Amino acid sequence: MNELKLRDIKPIVDISDNSLYMFIALIVAILLIIGAFSYFLYKKRAIAQRRYKKSKTFRAKEALKSIDFNKTKDAVYNFSKYAQFLANSEQKKSLEPILQSLEKYKFKKETEALSKSDISAMKKFIKEVVWAI
Repeated sequence: MNELKLRDIKPIVDISDNSLYMFIALIVAILLIIGAFSYFLYKKRAIAQRRYKKSKTFRAKEALKSIDFNKTKDAVYNFSKYAQFLANSEQKKSLEPILQSLEKYKFKKETEALSKSDISAMKKFIKEVVWAI
């Protein structure tokens, strides 16, 4: 029988293992990406909401522009509310006579249609207020 040549058993060698550090770095990177993506979506939504959020002045202008003069009571009440809100001190002087002439349409169950002079005064004041601000 031939003798087998035995090779020496080599001693244990240290192998550097960085897998724990790579795993932690991978988790941190994923969390950063998720955080950045969430922040981006949050900002996009905040900008979209800000775009649709309108100021009180803008809403008052739109309400004055969209007054339906066929509905007497609604027109008179909306005009009174929003015109007083938008009018400055000079415009309030010209608003007082209009509001006094509109008093006959308020506080009644049924009212007649707005007169042409009242409608024209209201339209004139709306143009003055909406374009002055």
